[in-house]
Parts: sequence; C-alpha cells; structure tokens
Amino acid sequence: MCTTTIEMVSYRLKAGVSIEDLRATHGAVNDFCLAQPGFLYRSVSQDEHQTWFDVVYWKTMDDAKAAGESFMQSNIGQVLVNLIDNTTMQMRHMLADAEAYPQMLAIYTNHGTNQTQQL
Repeated sequence: MCTTTIEMVSYRLKAGVSIEDLRATHGAVNDFCLAQPGFLYRSVSQDEHQTWFDVVYWKTMDDAKAAGESFMQSNIGQVLVNLIDNTTMQMRHMLADAEAYPQMLAIYTNHGTNQTQQL
C-alpha cells in the first residue's frame, strides 16, 4: 500500500489579479515546500477555463496536513491566499494507488535540494 499523498488545490484568481501576480509567488511557495518534511514534488498548471491546479506530492498524509497548516500561517501562504477567489478553491488529499517514484528520482536529480527546476 502506498503512503504517498497527493494534495490537489484548484482555484481561480480574484478579478484583477494577473497571471504574473500568481507566478511571482511560485519561487517562495517552492522554497516553503522544499523546507517541509516529506515534500516530494510540486507543479502548477492552468486549464482552458482559467482554473489553476496546484498539485503537491508528500511522503505521507501527516506530512501533507502538517505542511498545509504551516503554509496557512506563513507569509507566502497569506500572499497566495489573497490572490485566490476563495469561492472557487477546492482542496483534496488522496493516497496514491500506484506510483513510479524511483524513476522520477532518476529524472529529477535536484530532488531534495533548494533548487527548483524551471520547466
């Protein structure tokens, strides 16, 4: 059984908030995640309906929940929350049913460092 936990947050930006405003938070949010116990991977994407998806992989559910509580208390957490239309935000935590984690580590050689990969 996998313990890897996937955290998926979907949201739209508040009226008047630009994509550049959101992108300006990515570095600090990545740094926050990299400093959290159990952090594995994060990606941010947008679909054709202007809904954003922030997907974070954690070693365990406890890691995910502890990081979430810390994030909401952090400065960068407050900055990001202030950009989001909270009526559109949905957060989900789910356990991975299957994963190919060792292969991912071979691809992302900077895993576990303070470096973030720009795609």
